[in-house]
Amino acid sequence: MRSVLKVVDAITLVLSILAAFAIVIMMVQVTLDVVMELLFNKPLPATLTLVAKYYMPMVTFLPLVYVERLNQHVAADVVTQFLPMRGQKHLAGWIFLLSAAVCALLTYATWVEAVDKFHTGSFAMERNMKVPIWPVRFAAPASYGLLTLLFVLKFIAYIARSTAFEDKRHPFPGFTATGGYDE
Repeated sequence: MRSVLKVVDAITLVLSILAAFAIVIMMVQVTLDVVMELLFNKPLPATLTLVAKYYMPMVTFLPLVYVERLNQHVAADVVTQFLPMRGQKHLAGWIFLLSAAVCALLTYATWVEAVDKFHTGSFAMERNMKVPIWPVRFAAPASYGLLTLLFVLKFIAYIARSTAFEDKRHPFPGFTATGGYDE
């Protein structure tokens, strides 16, 4: 279990770094676009398309597994907080299975759409420029697929009473659990 979890963590870190790069590149491109428009009346080509069709989907989907791995997703435990700890643990364990099923369906649906866009060569037009947009369609199935695997691993750990996910060390060395950089 721990060896599979290490592989998941490595892939998760790569996807999260790609999302971080997308944020930085997006900020630089939008800033340059505004500066070029104001100073030279020549904005950068395809900025709107790249922001909407490339950067934002990457920023949205790629870090999902990272957030789940750190157990930092939004939780509304209004009702469950009144359950005994044992009941909360069992409910959470079975919710991993339900979450895996939902993410598996999302993986399938987004994969089918991504493959369809790949085969049709999906693109967007901006200022008479053809921008292929099919490649980023694979961000969602990649993220949901990895999230499915993580939920399955969490469910298996629950069933097997494994402590693989109870390790208090941060899964991504160099970063603290609050998201800041560990110096």
